[in-house]
Amino acid sequence: MARKKKEEQAKGAPAYMSTWGDMCTLLLCFFVMLLAMSTIDPAKFHVAASSFQNAFSGVLESHPSILISEEILIPRMGGDEQNKRMAIDATRRIRRTIRREGLEDAIKVEVTESGIAIKIADPIGFDLGCAEIKPELISTLYEIAKTIGVVDGTLIRVEGHTDDLPIRTVRFPSNWELSAARALNVVKFMAERGGIDPARLSAVGYGEFRPLVPNTSQENRSINRRIEIYVDYIQRNDGFQW
Repeated sequence: MARKKKEEQAKGAPAYMSTWGDMCTLLLCFFVMLLAMSTIDPAKFHVAASSFQNAFSGVLESHPSILISEEILIPRMGGDEQNKRMAIDATRRIRRTIRREGLEDAIKVEVTESGIAIKIADPIGFDLGCAEIKPELISTLYEIAKTIGVVDGTLIRVEGHTDDLPIRTVRFPSNWELSAARALNVVKFMAERGGIDPARLSAVGYGEFRPLVPNTSQENRSINRRIEIYVDYIQRNDGFQW
């Protein structure tokens, strides 16, 4: 009889398991509370979920794998989610235009932390030593202007860059004047042909002083001769915009 009682007492979980269970429950409640208070970015969650699905595509046969063919970054911008979605949509549309025109090597566009960045590289933009927009860029630049001009309240900055080859003409005493004239011509085009409010546009000329690569070869100089267009969505709390 005593042996039977001893066996009955040995059954069940040890006493410390109650404390352990309480601690796990408290931790679970704590993390659930953190999750409830946090804001989940749907696009980033979708990218993360797709990555996990790709990783386990050979294990979970019942779930089809999703191939992420194009990386889409969510800009950390002020304002509502609609502006962020519009920036991503604008980037996709510009990329489609670039592909349609066959200019993938000359024009690059990406979503940045503040909006959209577009780089137009030589020789599609301008002839050497000239500031007039080349005819082969006109139609693409028009589509770009129409796309980025639809979001009210954004600021569009056009930057001109040259290589380090010196220029000394009556019209362009230095590369500063040349780069500024190129940026200004793009700004004028966007205002006059693209219908963008001039108050949202600005032009900057950096000359040869912000190269992407060292000016050590003809190829590198061609890379440094470029126009960069930045569409900024960041808004300050005092009502002004950057």
